[in-house]
Parts: sequence; C-alpha cells; structure tokens
Amino acid sequence: MSELRIEIQKLLDSEMTGYKINKATGLSQTIISGLRNGKRDIDNLTLKNAEVLAAFSKTHLN
Repeated sequence: MSELRIEIQKLLDSEMTGYKINKATGLSQTIISGLRNGKRDIDNLTLKNAEVLAAFSKTHLN
C-alpha cells in the first residue's frame, strides 16, 4: 500500500470531523463523507486531492 493511501486511510479512520478536514483542506464534505462510508474509493481521488489529504494527515495526526 502506498504512503499516500496509508496516510489518507489513517485520516479517514480518525475521530477528526469531516467539517474540520473540509475547512483545513478545502475538500468538500461530500467527498470526505463518501470516502468514509465507502461510496468513494481512495483510488479514484485526483492526485491533487490525495496529496492534500495525505499532507493534512501527516501534519495533524503524527
């Protein structure tokens, strides 16, 4: 599993609210919610969105 995928999954599994992730990253709560409930797949994120989520995870969860 790639480092980006691991970081994103860690963020999605965390207790951090979708609202907080949305406000910090600019990604819509719909995308975040879809990833969390399995309606969207991490593999289908744009590279830009994946990098934003992984970077946020690294700075706020590690």
